[in-house]
Amino acid sequence: MRRLDRRDDLDDVFDQMHKMFNQFQDLADFRSTVPVNVKEEDGELVMTADLPGVQKEDINVKADSEGVEISAESSAEIQEENEKYLRKERSSRTYRRRVAWPTEVEAESIEASYEDGVLTITADKEGEGEGRDVEIE
Repeated sequence: MRRLDRRDDLDDVFDQMHKMFNQFQDLADFRSTVPVNVKEEDGELVMTADLPGVQKEDINVKADSEGVEISAESSAEIQEENEKYLRKERSSRTYRRRVAWPTEVEAESIEASYEDGVLTITADKEGEGEGRDVEIE
């Protein structure tokens, strides 16, 4: 038979808090991750990233021959008024992701476009070069 003392209960509380914190942190990481697909088409690599609700001006893309860093911020405010109620909601979200190209690409060939919530980044395979900010068309 195990003898209980107060430290056992305190240790259990800390263990439970630690588990809850880790679960919350995993959930927060998932929410801020940008879903990305990379494929090869006609000798170039095409990366697509889903950024729904983000304005083009709020997206930053930095790229080099080894990978791409995507960062973005979005915020929204909803306000409804009726004779019986008032509702006002605000939300904001920050995205950040660094994705490595599956092979080196020509840094100067990297281009980006944004349409209907999808960021598309293209680059020619093979090459080296300095990192740079990529203007989104």
